[in-house]
Amino acid sequence: MTEDPLHFFAEVRVVDSPNRPDLVGRAGAILGISEPRDSATPVEYSVMIDGYERLVAFRREAIAPTGRDRSREDYY
Repeated sequence: MTEDPLHFFAEVRVVDSPNRPDLVGRAGAILGISEPRDSATPVEYSVMIDGYERLVAFRREAIAPTGRDRSREDYY
């Protein structure tokens, strides 16, 4: 079994953001992962976008892992 590439502090790139198209192509790191109450509710990832001062929630299909990890110390 391989590790999920979308984990805490994984660097990701936004590939889809209909409500914020200006974020498409920008990178950031996952700082939060939701725990859905049931299997019908999709997981959401809270991403701190570089140069943006707040977290933005994305579904899995809206972000792509870059293959790099960032450090906890980069954010806390």
